[in-house]
Amino acid sequence: MIDAPPFVTILVISDGATPGYSALVASVESQEEGTAELIAVAPGGDLAARVNQAVDASDSTFVAIIRPVGVLLPGAIAAVRARASDRPSADVLYGNESVPGRGGRPVSLLKPIFSPERLRCQNYLGELVFYRRSLFNAEGGLDASRPGAELYDLALRATRPAGSVDYLAVDLFARTVSAEALLDSDAIESTRAALVAHLDATGGGEVRSVGADGVHDTRRLVSGEPMVSIVIPTRGQYVEVDGVRRCFVLDAVRSIREMSTWHNYEIVLVIDSVAEQQVVDELLEIGGPRLRFVVWSRPFNFSEKVNLGVLHSDGEYVLLLNDDVKVITPDWIEAMLALAQRPGAGMVGGMLYYGDETIQHAGHQYEGGEVSHIGLDAPRGDAGPQDGYRVEREVAGVTAACALMPTRVFREVGGLTNLLPGNFNDVDLCLKTTWQRYEIYWTPHAELYHFESKTRDASVHAFEIDVAWRRWGFRIKESDYWPHAFNRPVT
Repeated sequence: MIDAPPFVTILVISDGATPGYSALVASVESQEEGTAELIAVAPGGDLAARVNQAVDASDSTFVAIIRPVGVLLPGAIAAVRARASDRPSADVLYGNESVPGRGGRPVSLLKPIFSPERLRCQNYLGELVFYRRSLFNAEGGLDASRPGAELYDLALRATRPAGSVDYLAVDLFARTVSAEALLDSDAIESTRAALVAHLDATGGGEVRSVGADGVHDTRRLVSGEPMVSIVIPTRGQYVEVDGVRRCFVLDAVRSIREMSTWHNYEIVLVIDSVAEQQVVDELLEIGGPRLRFVVWSRPFNFSEKVNLGVLHSDGEYVLLLNDDVKVITPDWIEAMLALAQRPGAGMVGGMLYYGDETIQHAGHQYEGGEVSHIGLDAPRGDAGPQDGYRVEREVAGVTAACALMPTRVFREVGGLTNLLPGNFNDVDLCLKTTWQRYEIYWTPHAELYHFESKTRDASVHAFEIDVAWRRWGFRIKESDYWPHAFNRPVT
């Protein structure tokens, strides 16, 4: 009887005497019998050539290349094999991993589903990634010209042509080393070269910095000079806040005019008919020829006001903006517009802060029947779970307080629903957008203050909850791009 080939070849970058190697070997040997073979590959020198030769000599279906920094958890390979059997198109598979937490208790690091824009900012796939061997070989295996960044380079290259990149929502690997070693100068340069090549192959962009901690500032670039219509619904009146008389829309328009480096835009103000004449006059002075008024004389309906503003706009892209915001980063429009130009993009949002310098919004999270803001109340500058507040990434949704969309997409999905006049209209818009298979992105590089609900009644009505959840309750189940318990104790 001829033995069947193993399902996976695991190549461990070790000379066999590396601390942690014996424990890793034992964890592989404890997997389902006959599913894995393990090969030690000495680090340094011509590592790529040695790995590629070992893969060529193998006849397994998948390969995984790991360092001896942890162990495979029981049933890990069986779980991967079951998914690969169910999904023949799955060419790259990865799952969660645990790390030592306080008191030595392991903490499970939950990961998002495949997020290619996030991947260009950090190798979030983790230590244990399974590549179909045929794909590995087709992509030329490890690249010897990327010393110190061979595995990240492989992840970037292999995920591009993969039939599918599948995330398994189970723990596959337990790290015994709690933190990544910092990249040395050679690895930083190799990472930069890999990222430049990846951006060139995926629509362009630039590498502004490579972080020794594995978080990289890579940006997509705007193509052309499309018109952006900034639509702002406003009552157009002064209010008293903390004893100070203030008109938020004046501050918002002033910050747009004074701070923005993007020049091809118009501002469409949907302003109430009861607006103060002083406010109108000041807006005209600040906004100049870029400003357009659309008068609103009906009862308050945020959704209807925004839709009316979009109907009166001329831009190829529409930027929905609350009147109680203030621009922080000059290239905020460029940061969002570059992502909105990605193939299949539907919406882009940015980082919003409260006036007390805490985070108000780093994307939407829909999970367990609840909707919430990612990062809510975290201090400004917080990196977030797994550095999530530092990287551009795919999200389930973003707030309409600052959301940029291709105008054609806004119209295709029907804009904001008039049935939700004050709350959850942006959740509905996001879910309609992704239902049409458009992607939603979030960037930390578009920063604004959001003095939330300072200019309106922010109370939530029962009928709004009823409308939103009757429509979308079946989708508000789990946040694929941002698990609710991102770092959870292992049970």
